[in-house]
Amino acid sequence: MVMLTSCTQKAATTTPDTTTPAKQLTFVMVPKGVHPYYIPCYQGFVDAGAKYGIKVEEAVPQKFEVPLQVQVIEDLIAQKVDGIAISANDDAGLVPVIAEATKAGIKVITFDAPAPSSAALCYIGTDNKSAGSAAAKQMAELMGNKGNLIILQGGLAASNLNLRTQGFKETMAQVAPDIKILDVVDEQGDLSVTQNKTEAIIQAYPKLNAIFAVSAEIAGANNAVKDAVAKGSLKQGQIILGGFDDVKDTLAGVTDGSIAFCLVQKTYKMGWLSVENLLAATQGKTLQNIDTGMVIVTKANVTTYMDDMKKEFAGATTGGN
Repeated sequence: MVMLTSCTQKAATTTPDTTTPAKQLTFVMVPKGVHPYYIPCYQGFVDAGAKYGIKVEEAVPQKFEVPLQVQVIEDLIAQKVDGIAISANDDAGLVPVIAEATKAGIKVITFDAPAPSSAALCYIGTDNKSAGSAAAKQMAELMGNKGNLIILQGGLAASNLNLRTQGFKETMAQVAPDIKILDVVDEQGDLSVTQNKTEAIIQAYPKLNAIFAVSAEIAGANNAVKDAVAKGSLKQGQIILGGFDDVKDTLAGVTDGSIAFCLVQKTYKMGWLSVENLLAATQGKTLQNIDTGMVIVTKANVTTYMDDMKKEFAGATTGGN
């Protein structure tokens, strides 16, 4: 197991007053869209809300589209909620609506994906550039520092994914200059789109050695590779696969060895700390960015990594189902 933490972002030293507020506060989590990745994020949000006596809700755009996320936030402003935690689909596109929420007295933070140009009070999540760098080192070692690679990215506008791709490219150029990154392919954050595009990639690049997904859709690529192996157009193990996030199908691939590794973000921690920092903000405290860290999961630790991460919250009150 490799634990990743970064010195580029400061851990928050602000802790909220844990006494129950006179008025029950309402905090809302706004993901980028519908995706299983956000389930543990919201679970941490729910559990922390239960501990601190805060009403928590989730408002989910039906697609990973900035206008839909803006509409969700505008609805929350109209509802006069007390705090919003946003996983930003875009940086510049959310600046006006976050400013509007702030002007209305709503405390706004970002989690998972930042909006650094906005008035959001802090970012809680992965140091994405460092994570991309760590992924490049892992993949370079598996590839023997040579070969051809494709990057899959679930949307080309998301700042968090762009930082991962940037970190991956820069580090790969340093540690394994003989590995050629052939393309960055937009798979729109959709598993079925990922599978279809991977099928096309396999046809277009017969000498491809590896695919790395900077978002959570590597399982879609795995389906395409398995189909190609079954049809005899690829040899077993010809293409090395790696990606981000511990969604069910990805973990199944790591377990059976068809996916070499995935970088797991501490999603439950993101949700938990989002509540604590929104509460601190309502108490007038200054917030700082928090790098929640990551774990590289392989077949060796796939059955134990989650228990190890949850030990961090062993004393937490569980309020979720």
